[in-house]
Amino acid sequence: MEEACRPLCRCVVVIPALDPEEMLRDYAAALLELGAEQVVAVDDGSGPGSQPVFEALEAMEGCTVLRHEMNRGKGRALKDAFAFIAGQPRWEGCAVVTADADGQHRLEDVCAVGRAAREETDRLVLGVRDLTGPQVPVKSRIGNRLSSWAFRTLYGPRLGDTQTGLRGIPWEMLEWCCGIRGERYEYEMNVLIRMAREHRPMRQEPIQALYFDNNQGTHLRALRDSGRVFAILVSGLGWYAASSVLSAVTDVAAFWLCSAVLFRPLPPVFGYWWSTLIARALSSALNYTLNRRYVFGGRPSGRTLLRYYCLWGSQLLCSYLLLLVLDRLLPGIWPTVNKALGDVILAVCSYQIQMHWVFREEKAHEAG
Repeated sequence: MEEACRPLCRCVVVIPALDPEEMLRDYAAALLELGAEQVVAVDDGSGPGSQPVFEALEAMEGCTVLRHEMNRGKGRALKDAFAFIAGQPRWEGCAVVTADADGQHRLEDVCAVGRAAREETDRLVLGVRDLTGPQVPVKSRIGNRLSSWAFRTLYGPRLGDTQTGLRGIPWEMLEWCCGIRGERYEYEMNVLIRMAREHRPMRQEPIQALYFDNNQGTHLRALRDSGRVFAILVSGLGWYAASSVLSAVTDVAAFWLCSAVLFRPLPPVFGYWWSTLIARALSSALNYTLNRRYVFGGRPSGRTLLRYYCLWGSQLLCSYLLLLVLDRLLPGIWPTVNKALGDVILAVCSYQIQMHWVFREEKAHEAG
């Protein structure tokens, strides 16, 4: 049969399921009819009432059911399925497509993501929903917009849908996906964050957004799971915060030593300058190394080093000027405290400048 008639050939479809409806059997049968090499469903601790659905899937040729005796979460279900597929030599080279069990991914969209994933070797394919339509629940629309904005702000790539469950994974990335942390809904966000941090490109395929009964069929626990996903999303600030804190401690300690001891006899306007200069020189070397290795990534390069120290010079001047301004506005405060306050303001601006300019040369993850 021609590929046009079998759009899912060389694709394995993974469906994590918890207490699915009977329509899952028809959905899996339709995927196989479209040429899927295999449908791998994961029973993630479903109750007795759903067992006839999984028994019907097991009876279908081309369908495999993996079982968890108790609910272990979507992330664990996906990783177990990936590990199972990677261990089957007959599927080597196939693309893997993940789809939800509630029927909210159209067959046409699954095929489109599968075709895109077959064309890739190192790009994750995201099925990006149009969430502006009237059928989209308000909480889903707002939540996705906020998470997309936060992801862009913290990690760089502009993604239209950070919460999509329809994704295409090239065979070459399966082992990599198995190594991502996360057992529940946060796993999918962890994958996106890791892609961004490692500067791996992502491809976006437009799909239709389908919601039934205002999305009542979802097993997402609104407060607990959404809170976990949000915590994972903002955790990207952790490495930057740690780098900034270590650098700031070095900077402030060196400034205190210089201003209170070495340059104390000098007038403040000169003493502050030399103290700021020496403190910045020491802390910047530490900060550049930590940010390059653990925050923004990339190999050492003369261009990023030059950009970093252009930013460093600007921050040095701004830190000095802010210190003079705050010293006049808050004359009763220790100079070291005023300096730390000004540097907090500069650190917020510096994060965005480093991500979008200093380390831009190393980043190849712009979404397709």
